[in-house]
Amino acid sequence: MKKLSSAIAGAALAATLALPGTASAEIPAPLAADTVCAGSIGAVTVPGKLVVPANATCQLTSTRILGSLEIGINATLVASRITVAGDALGNQARSVSISNLSHVEGHTAMSKGITVTITGSTAFGGVEITENTGRATVTGVTIGNGGLVVDKNRGATVLSNRVNANLMVAENSSGVSVRSNIVGDNIGVNKNTGGTVVAGNRANDNIDCTDNVPAPTGSGNVAGADGGGSKTGQCAGL
Repeated sequence: MKKLSSAIAGAALAATLALPGTASAEIPAPLAADTVCAGSIGAVTVPGKLVVPANATCQLTSTRILGSLEIGINATLVASRITVAGDALGNQARSVSISNLSHVEGHTAMSKGITVTITGSTAFGGVEITENTGRATVTGVTIGNGGLVVDKNRGATVLSNRVNANLMVAENSSGVSVRSNIVGDNIGVNKNTGGTVVAGNRANDNIDCTDNVPAPTGSGNVAGADGGGSKTGQCAGL
């Protein structure tokens, strides 16, 4: 009798799982495994996360990544015309270059590495380049839904970018250039050393420069482009 009851219960459970529209019938699809790049990847679609492991060198050309992009310790990335649906993150990477009409939908953050270069691309979710021992270069980048922070690097070039929110360039050494940027909110250039140029920038709100040594040089900056805002601090006359 016990065996018969067990069989009936098992059959009932199987029937329940088979019923359309029941919660029990919904079995989640397995997650895509990470793709590791330690060489070259071309014009293919990566279904999940792409990882550049520690000490590896990865070259991506026209690669579409449906997850995030992560660059490991002492790793090198050279990326051209890539698309990243998630974030692009690097921690202690040796060298990162993202260029040539690449697009990152999520947040881009590169920290505590050596050199970082992002050129001629779009980064929808904002960009942070911080605490790198080499130069940070951001040129010709469009940031559609966030700001741009370039902080505590050994030198910084920030040129001809379009930034939806704030542009903050602070505590960089060995020379800083902030030129020809169009910014939706404020521009702040603070506590940089080694010579700072602030020229030809346009902000909808304020442009403020403080505690740079020596004081910045430059001209042609426009604050309050949408009708309010001002130039203050060391940039008042620039």
